[in-house]
Amino acid sequence: MIKPEQCERLTNKARKTLEEYGLGEVSDLLLASGRWGIRLDVSTIDEYRRTGNSRVGGSPDLPEKMEWPVTQEGVPMTFLAQLNLVDLSPYTPNDGRGSLPERGMLYFFVGVDEPAYNIEHRVIFEPDARNLVKREPEGSTALEQAGFVGHAVTVLPNLEFPTYAYVDSKALSAAAVTQPDVQQEGETDIDLYDRYLDFESHWNHPSSKNWGGMFGYPDGQHPDAEHQALLQIATGEEYSYDEKACEEKLTAHYDGDRNRALQELEDTLLLLKIDTHDEIGFQWWDCGELQFFIRKADLLAGRFDQTYCSLYSS
Repeated sequence: MIKPEQCERLTNKARKTLEEYGLGEVSDLLLASGRWGIRLDVSTIDEYRRTGNSRVGGSPDLPEKMEWPVTQEGVPMTFLAQLNLVDLSPYTPNDGRGSLPERGMLYFFVGVDEPAYNIEHRVIFEPDARNLVKREPEGSTALEQAGFVGHAVTVLPNLEFPTYAYVDSKALSAAAVTQPDVQQEGETDIDLYDRYLDFESHWNHPSSKNWGGMFGYPDGQHPDAEHQALLQIATGEEYSYDEKACEEKLTAHYDGDRNRALQELEDTLLLLKIDTHDEIGFQWWDCGELQFFIRKADLLAGRFDQTYCSLYSS
């Protein structure tokens, strides 16, 4: 888990940065909505001098007898990343949102990214990260244009603030009313909201080295990515972009227990997001983001075959 001193250091840094953006008076409100997670950056280009390290792009290190995952059409999926859980375990969120095995490898493969929802993919957990062999697919993979450059991965603790779709704009407006010092003279609620988005863009994307993250917030236009993911995982149904209708279907699935349905939505976690990244060669439509979701119960049980993959692009 993230060490208390690391949490304190990141929290203090966040408070200072919020003050710099004129948001110091609402720092408690915004910090309460922050999510602890794992930040993933590129390090050096991986020259494959050892196996089993955390890697993004390039080729994976797999157990010799593991079959390369394929799509329903039998086409080899495209390798995206391998994460050594020894690297990740010191930064597992300590707020109860996510937990990972302490050892092993987590692999991410993807099929064709059309359409952007319910994308064919595989997340594979291998408990033993020893005796792995660098592997190449047999022939072209599902993403024919993929020439992803393999990079070693730097793992860091992260405190992520709500993205555009997930920030509580009503709460920000209410804070402006009750705390006049929040707003500058002549400023509107919209200006305050824009000030927050400037902060979020700076804070959540501090470096061009960042290619992904775990257990934070997904990018999107609406705060419904978890609705889409859970409905597919739990019922096999496609999302109609109607949150209320989705919640009704989930309530019915959970034997009429609406509180259970809402809790399951709360416990639908962003296992991994992969951003467009020039150095690696990731390009998800128009500079978009690939997102993998998992239910908290499945994560705790190690059921990494119960995941959902979608793509957001502006």
